[in-house]
Amino acid sequence: MARSEDPQSEWLSAVASRRCPDSFRRLYAHYHPRVAKFLRNRGENERISEEIAQEVMVAVWRKAETFDASKASASTWIFTIARNAHIDLIRKERRRSVDLTDPFFVPDPDPAPDDAPPAESLARRLAAAIEALPPDQAEIVRLCYLGGRRHREAADALGLPLAVVKYRARAAIERLRRAMESD
Repeated sequence: MARSEDPQSEWLSAVASRRCPDSFRRLYAHYHPRVAKFLRNRGENERISEEIAQEVMVAVWRKAETFDASKASASTWIFTIARNAHIDLIRKERRRSVDLTDPFFVPDPDPAPDDAPPAESLARRLAAAIEALPPDQAEIVRLCYLGGRRHREAADALGLPLAVVKYRARAAIERLRRAMESD
């Protein structure tokens, strides 16, 4: 048992060294109400204060062997656990509270019917962009994206390595993206 001036540190040392239930009962009776009051003084309601105080006392039982009476008193050690548990709760709540009016969460408005290009116009532009592709890339687009074949199937049908088909597909999609954005 560690030598200390306060009985609470002796109780905590007994819990750490021997898992002494009697010493833990004394610690619990002494600190549970004080930790709950500490948390109420930090702005928590009765229910939350009691829940956190209970969690703190469970942590005291589980982590008792990490207590070092030469570095801190039992009181300092336990209230540090309580403070950290309270900070963790506050951080969790901040993550949960989301401002749904934040522009990040507000969807872009749908374009007005007059502003949206008609589907036929988009289809004509896409067809023209595909025709403007190099023939080897246009063939991949027709097979894979319009014909529904997998890259492996297109590679087999064309007698090309899979890597070549994937490269041409990526290059074609990039060209199509730029063409559609520029119009």
